[in-house]
Amino acid sequence: MILFKHAAIGILLLFGLAISPSAHTKESTTFKLGDIGPQGGKVYFIDSAGQHGLEAKPVDQPGSLIWRDAVTAAETYGSGWHLPTIAELKLLYEQQMQVGGFANDDYWSSTEQDVNSAWIQGFARGDQDRYNKHSKLRVRAVHVF
Repeated sequence: MILFKHAAIGILLLFGLAISPSAHTKESTTFKLGDIGPQGGKVYFIDSAGQHGLEAKPVDQPGSLIWRDAVTAAETYGSGWHLPTIAELKLLYEQQMQVGGFANDDYWSSTEQDVNSAWIQGFARGDQDRYNKHSKLRVRAVHVF
């Protein structure tokens, strides 16, 4: 259910539909790509009004983690922080210069293929693939605002 919620929010953002702000109270606050977001991440996607979007932690989670530990690690940053869906991670790949600090390596998404595998985003070539959840990969948490 949580994965569905994040995917739905991402789709709403992609189509420019307004959602209620969750992390900041100033309705007039606007952001642009590369700004520091309301939860301290770097903004890498923004709606046409500049008030709602996605922010990413400025650095990777230390080390490489199996998928289950990656989900947990991303959530430890606080309310709303999560392992990105494959769509959110693709956007992050496309805007990686706005955030910086990425390795030419594979990153976990929260999007599951089945009980044994989940989708990944390659940051070297931009490829997406399914990996066994016991593989150890890099992690970058994101937040919807």
